[in-house]
Amino acid sequence: MPYSFGAVIANRWPFGAFWCQTSAFWNMVLGLAAVLTLALISADRYIAVCKPLQYRAKMTLQRALVMISVVWLQSMIFSLIPIGFGWYGFNTRYFFCTFPSNLRDVNYLVFTTATYAANVGLSLLIMLVTYYKIFNVAKLHSRRIGHAVISAVHFGPVRPPIGMETSRHREFKAARKILFVIGAFLCCLAPYTSLRILELTNNGVSLSVSVTIALRWIAFLKSAIDPFIYGLLQRRFRRALLELFLGTQRARIVRGSLPCGPGPIRLDIRARRHSQSETGTFVTVATNRTSIEE
Repeated sequence: MPYSFGAVIANRWPFGAFWCQTSAFWNMVLGLAAVLTLALISADRYIAVCKPLQYRAKMTLQRALVMISVVWLQSMIFSLIPIGFGWYGFNTRYFFCTFPSNLRDVNYLVFTTATYAANVGLSLLIMLVTYYKIFNVAKLHSRRIGHAVISAVHFGPVRPPIGMETSRHREFKAARKILFVIGAFLCCLAPYTSLRILELTNNGVSLSVSVTIALRWIAFLKSAIDPFIYGLLQRRFRRALLELFLGTQRARIVRGSLPCGPGPIRLDIRARRHSQSETGTFVTVATNRTSIEE
């Protein structure tokens, strides 16, 4: 984005041909890696929530490293091919070094279509499917947990109005997290990606340079807001961040003093234990509850 901003001010590409190729390559690598990583995170959450008892066996450190390596390898391959064909260049529609907008070469059309389909399209499909299933599981178990906790607190039969309200609150929180992730993905990447696909079909889309530059910068914005989306909405990321900067022991002390710390989880687990005879699903519910909150 800084180089695109500099090009807009200078009304040309002022950083030389070598840096044009370099910035286009790394923009492609980092952009594809960011999108594919979001798909990996959604797959990881799907296993944690929908198959919690198999999570530690399936998501080992070695397997995680392999998955991350595949993401970066795929990004590198798709980014190196245009260098060999000489497709990277300064695009005056977007004021950035990227693919051309009016190239009708068959190889270019096939490659660009495959790039969007195998990266953006596939990632979006994985996220939609996994988060849809995660939401269904969260909806099911939030109702069970709501009934179990309320039964334990009141030491008597479940009160349907309060239980229903608690379940809806949990469902709303799960839906809000999913909508933030999917909404940010679609709002930031869909306009720019759709425009580039329309250029491939030679539809003669006529937009001002200001609009096309704005769409490109919004696509840049996606990678800038991802850390905030995941850091603010998911407890697992907050915990990992605290441990990274404070160390494991100090992070546990800090988490214990925060409202989002482990105290409420232990309280919920004790409540579910008390009502185990009523639910009959304590192990599955407790495991899924922890995974959903993470």
